Amino acid sequence: MKSLLATKVALSLVIGIAGVVVSPSAHITSAATACDSTGTNCKIGDTGPGGGVIYYDAGSLQWWGRFLEVKPTPIEANASWSASASSTSIYGAAVTQAEQRRSMSIGMGATNTNALRLAGSPLAQKHFPATEDWFLPSKDELDALYNSPIYNTLTRPAVPVWSSSESESGFAWYQLFQDGTQFTDAQGIIPKLSANVNYTKSPKHVGSNFEPLPMNLFKVRAFPAGSGPVPPAFLVTAVKENMDCSRHAMNCRIGDKGPAGGIIVFDAGPTSKTGRYYEVAPQSCEFSAIAFGKPALGASYLSSALRLAGKAIGAGAANSARLLAIRKSPAVAAVANSKCGGFDDWFLPSKDELNEAFRYLSHSRKGLNLTPVGGFQRGYYWTSSDYNGSTAWTQYFADGQQFDRVQTLTGNTKPPARPFLIRPMRRFAEGNVASGIGLKKFLGQSIMISKLQDGKCVRGVAGVTTGLAPGTEVQVVITPVVASSGNYDEQVITGVVDSKGRFEIRVPLRSFEYQLFEAIASTTDHEVLSNWALIFQAGYDCF
Repeated sequence: MKSLLATKVALSLVIGIAGVVVSPSAHITSAATACDSTGTNCKIGDTGPGGGVIYYDAGSLQWWGRFLEVKPTPIEANASWSASASSTSIYGAAVTQAEQRRSMSIGMGATNTNALRLAGSPLAQKHFPATEDWFLPSKDELDALYNSPIYNTLTRPAVPVWSSSESESGFAWYQLFQDGTQFTDAQGIIPKLSANVNYTKSPKHVGSNFEPLPMNLFKVRAFPAGSGPVPPAFLVTAVKENMDCSRHAMNCRIGDKGPAGGIIVFDAGPTSKTGRYYEVAPQSCEFSAIAFGKPALGASYLSSALRLAGKAIGAGAANSARLLAIRKSPAVAAVANSKCGGFDDWFLPSKDELNEAFRYLSHSRKGLNLTPVGGFQRGYYWTSSDYNGSTAWTQYFADGQQFDRVQTLTGNTKPPARPFLIRPMRRFAEGNVASGIGLKKFLGQSIMISKLQDGKCVRGVAGVTTGLAPGTEVQVVITPVVASSGNYDEQVITGVVDSKGRFEIRVPLRSFEYQLFEAIASTTDHEVLSNWALIFQAGYDCF
């Protein structure tokens, strides 16, 4: 059963290219007043005006609208994505990489679906007639659905699902809802594959336990009406020297040279609390052949909810601090010791943060050469996002596919023999050149928890903190490991750090005899995470 923490974490994610935050106050309940087509009274989890479930809120009106709703039951496609199995683009012979990258974005699903219809796509013509406003979601819209908190109440289907985004001619993005991986299978992932748009089933991937299954789709619609036209397709073709940005950390645009000599790849907006601008380091500051973790983190390192949150834009610095403080990650240690460009606030980017660098910079590569902008290699780059304790998310900079790789590896174990790579990132506030908001912020902060015990009886959770101010609220999630009888819901409890940096939380562990519980604590913004602790409640005589 999903916990309240899972809901809170998922609702605070920054999802998609727009980078807007879904309010933590959003909740999954029926609205007192029905949500309508203007967006009035609408919240994530509500029934939308089209009868679907609202799963995404951009926070304000965008060019495409504000909300996305979905018919939550997947539909078996029973039709190929494209009418042609050859390497032909749905956008025609004159298609550009910029158009294909734009097709991935939040807001592009309807435009993509119309392009599919016009290109004679059997899937689009079968499931998305021009007379209705439901569409096949884009890559980022589909990923937002996978990460959505609506799956606290709806079972996430374990099937492969098409997006409407084209990666390159003959290849479309799809997502395994078993674990969230988004594939195209191009660039040698499936050897000698010339196209995937004729798939009727997902393929069997090397190292995966997921068997081939029929391809599926979701129907999505946006509302209310948007505020403008489709934005122009855009890639960074040259790094621009904008003195406001490089010298004063102001008025930065994607593609500008940053204060540390890197490249601006994301603007979180003026209201961001995690730093507005994201700067990826130059190629001269790249690291090679370093493991993510030695040993691997272990399955108990994070809860599933915190793994989900750890993929988002804004999570990289906090992820890095946890990895360095709790697991002594070699990859993060290299980044933490970097003085690239005279700055010491670099971190290992999260899965979604690194994807922004790929989105705008990794293009126009000739053969095995570095990309013309940013100097990215063709191989795998580590992110700071844990997958399952044994593997971590990486990004393949040949075409942007993101895979989990074994944390203890320093490179491919099979040909071609390429080392795993690390490209640091930093984030900074508007007008704040000197002190970026990066890994350094979190290194002096920690939480260590243990069971609060009275003789043989466990009475709650005790914690010792460093770097947290007195009065800081700490949230603890307590989850049953093995229930001796009946069912037990997760509990979310809170305590307050005292003047000595400690807290104690007495817990009414509802009485099951010889019950095992696991506990993980965090600050309420989830940026400082504790160790994992096992709690044993010993018998009826403790109550």
